[in-house]
Amino acid sequence: MDNAKILKKPIAILGGGVCAQTFAADLSLEGYSVRLYELPEFAPETLGEVLENHEIELGGKQLNFKWFKREGIAKVDVVTTDISEALKGAGLVILAIPAKGHRPFFEKMIPQLEDGQMVSIFPDNFGSLLLRNMMREQGCDAEVIIGGWTSMPYGTRIVRPGKVDCILRIRELQCDALPSKDGDAFFDAMKGLSPFDGVLELKRADTVIGVGLSNPNPVVHVCGSILNVGAMEVSEMEGTLGIEKGKYSMYKYGMSPAVSRTQLAFYQEERKLADAMGIKMIEYREDQFFWKGTVMGVEYWVPYADTILPPIVGPDSVEHRYFTEDIPVGTVIRYHLAKKFGIEVPIIESMIRIGSVVCNHDFLKEGISLKELGIEDLDKEGIMRYVREGIRS
Repeated sequence: MDNAKILKKPIAILGGGVCAQTFAADLSLEGYSVRLYELPEFAPETLGEVLENHEIELGGKQLNFKWFKREGIAKVDVVTTDISEALKGAGLVILAIPAKGHRPFFEKMIPQLEDGQMVSIFPDNFGSLLLRNMMREQGCDAEVIIGGWTSMPYGTRIVRPGKVDCILRIRELQCDALPSKDGDAFFDAMKGLSPFDGVLELKRADTVIGVGLSNPNPVVHVCGSILNVGAMEVSEMEGTLGIEKGKYSMYKYGMSPAVSRTQLAFYQEERKLADAMGIKMIEYREDQFFWKGTVMGVEYWVPYADTILPPIVGPDSVEHRYFTEDIPVGTVIRYHLAKKFGIEVPIIESMIRIGSVVCNHDFLKEGISLKELGIEDLDKEGIMRYVREGIRS
């Protein structure tokens, strides 16, 4: 695979939400040929007039320590609900979607994959494992590089379809490919992508499982949301504690010493799991859990900010992604891995069980299984051989 040619071909961005639109605008303004794809059933709502005029306005403070900013009205070359139009002849394929949307996008994408393409999942959330397994199940033998990231490169929110407010550009991201033997090629190609522009510190992670375990969303969002669900629901109904109706922010109103202790305990269980698997993950100091921005602030640290992303509100219901994505995907996968490796994770398990009651879902039943990731039948050595070398045995 010629990595130098990948970014010279059209870039396909899959997803119609705020991160996909931010990617599309950022890359288009830099001069890339961009194709933006959204599932047909969601496109009228998520993309609106963008389907017709192909215009996305990128604004916001875009806070970062390099004082870099790219803004303006971008003209996206292709905006489509036809997956073949998006992928045919593309070099880089960026998925910028919530993890609960991985499967429907992968089902559309797999038959259209071409040799020599590179698939980059933001954030990975174990999606690279799911994609590889689905390709194997469907008999897809396209020679592609697949990799994923610990988070998104932006802290961004949508004003309306076609207008995004990029609050900041993230400070640090980690990535790896599946298998890791493709990681150097993946990293070398992706570090040249313009949204990074020297603003981000990019690092190689230790396998895509290390990428998944290093995603801070489960430890921060799940504990913070479940332990503050009463204040959230009341404030969304009538306003409370000085919070206007609809203005509840977990980061502003939900972070306290007790919540932080729970997040720290959750993280300590993650670390035990990583150690048992022989995988490195992002390391945090204990005191970082007691910052106002929690450990999320380590990634999203920006100049002169006293708290993490102060304009961001949410969650606004128990159907918000902090519950319905971060529990059945990131948290449930951690639980299944822990069970497989004989690690006790009472805090992680309790968050799943309480969250299931709070949300009226059976997240252990509905969540992602190790079978779906293609590793249920593998022992420790088999899993590590698979994620590092791509060999199943």
